[in-house]
Amino acid sequence: MKSTVAFSAGFAAGWIARSAVHSSRDAAVSLLAFCIDAVERVRRIVAIERERFEDLIAEARVRAQDRGAASEPPLDPPLERAA
Repeated sequence: MKSTVAFSAGFAAGWIARSAVHSSRDAAVSLLAFCIDAVERVRRIVAIERERFEDLIAEARVRAQDRGAASEPPLDPPLERAA
């Protein structure tokens, strides 16, 4: 009788443990999938913002070059033509 009760208790404990582990595994997989998705979203956002920043820098360089070219005197003054 003792062995039957011990077997039944062990079987029940194993069944409960297996159910708990399976549930926690599903939860861990879901959590991991959520984290992977979140990381991908952050990477996309960072890439978009990096591209915007690079565009901003490029535009600023062009404007700075335009201002520099406008403020510098010409290297060779135009020659006057005799009429």
